[in-house]
Parts: sequence; structure tokens; C-alpha cells
Amino acid sequence: MTAEELIKRLQTLPPETPVLVEGYETGYDDIVDLETEDVFRYRKAQEWDGEYQKPDELFGKGSKTVPAGVIVGRRGPSR
Repeated sequence: MTAEELIKRLQTLPPETPVLVEGYETGYDDIVDLETEDVFRYRKAQEWDGEYQKPDELFGKGSKTVPAGVIVGRRGPSR
């Protein structure tokens, strides 16, 4: 994805929307998508955890969520 394509996609989100990236491990990948996810701030995150998480049955269920734009790399959830 080019800067122009990403900017156009970001402009579709409300201005106060947090924009997050997939994290952990090494190197860089091309951006392949911009998705929206409901997430909550994970206050007990370890240094290998992301600051935000999707609520699930294990943790975060019932937590206040916010919509976020998530930049997705080529490897997506396989990182």
C-alpha cells in the first residue's frame, strides 16, 4: 500500500480514532489492509504484549472498548 492509498483509507475514520499496528518480532512488511476493530487498553500488558487487545473469553470481557484502525501487514495474525 502506498502513502496515498493509506491516507485515503485513514480519512474514512473519525479523527479521534486510534490507529494501531500489529507488533512483535523483527523486520517490516507491506501494509495490505486497514481494518477496524473494537479494542480495549490492556493495562497489565507485558513488554511483549500489545497495549491494546481484542476482548475475548480469557480477558477483557466486559471491558470498555473503543473502535480503532488496525494497519495489517502481509503476515497478519501469523506474526
